[in-house]
Amino acid sequence: MKLLQDDATAQWLTQLGPAFDDFDWDDGNRGKSEKKHGVTDEEIESLMSTEAFVFAGRIESPRVEWRGLLLGRTPESRLLALVFTRRGGKMRPISCRAMRVPERRLYAASTQTQA
Repeated sequence: MKLLQDDATAQWLTQLGPAFDDFDWDDGNRGKSEKKHGVTDEEIESLMSTEAFVFAGRIESPRVEWRGLLLGRTPESRLLALVFTRRGGKMRPISCRAMRVPERRLYAASTQTQA
């Protein structure tokens, strides 16, 4: 997957918090990542509760809808990769899974942690 820099979204993400109101959940995405990847909605929201997240960039795709990739660590130290889109001022999670090796490297380099 090719990622493109998107400074406006990086700035927008710093304004979000772990509040439920910052996320766009409905029947279409609630519980989807837990069924497919074992990641709960609470874990997804917890990625925003720490400052240790990295906006990897906008996903270059032929899709009409903009998508981004966020890398983060849950309070339980689980490393996750979240594909999301923006709906108004809210984050709409599309899919969340464990980070792949290249994503772990990027996360570690960006946060200066052992991933």
